[in-house]
Amino acid sequence: MSLGNLNVSDTDIDVILLKAGMDADAPADIAACDLAAYNRVSVVLASMMQNVSEGGYSISWNMDAVKLWYNAICRELGKENVLEAKPKIRNRSNFW
Repeated sequence: MSLGNLNVSDTDIDVILLKAGMDADAPADIAACDLAAYNRVSVVLASMMQNVSEGGYSISWNMDAVKLWYNAICRELGKENVLEAKPKIRNRSNFW
């Protein structure tokens, strides 16, 4: 799945490439593109609103698909999934 399939604008894709130091006109390096998307997932997610409704027109995003896409990139790159919920350790010693 490409970022275009996630309705990320061309401008956002250009920003992701620029921040990764990549040339949009250079031959494609899939691993570098995946790493750039991983490093800038905040830009990707910020451009996606979950649900928008206006004047009888509605758009809904499949956030599960986005999370699956991100998780797949994390696994391919061997990177941490920062969107995954992590268990929290809390100090409950004062309840004894």
